[in-house]
Amino acid sequence: MKTIALLLSVSTALLSGCASLRQPATDIVLTGAGGAIGYQASGKSIKGAAIGAGAGYLVSKIANNEITAAIADAERHGYDRAMNQAVKQQYWIIQNQQRTENTDTASEPRYVNVRLPEAVTPDGVILKPATITLRTE
Repeated sequence: MKTIALLLSVSTALLSGCASLRQPATDIVLTGAGGAIGYQASGKSIKGAAIGAGAGYLVSKIANNEITAAIADAERHGYDRAMNQAVKQQYWIIQNQQRTENTDTASEPRYVNVRLPEAVTPDGVILKPATITLRTE
């Protein structure tokens, strides 16, 4: 019984360990723990040990898949949050630029003289050349 408790505590520690060693180590530990549990539960039968080892291996694969999915989900969530933050920063940069532009250009209007040449309308009316003043802001 002490062996089973030791194997389970070691497997728990390995599930939260280094990512590169996590999968092989948990496969070995949980397969061994399953074999030991199966051996003890079946009255010290080799067949029970084999069934327990297979069950331990399946548990190891399921646990590794869950951990991998959780890591991928956390990475995707972090990426989405970073993109949202970048969009917000760009929005506020644009808002601040427009505020400073509005205060600079709203000072005084300018007046521009435009010379209109002589022109003939489709009705045949001759328009004399003229100069007009346009207000720009």
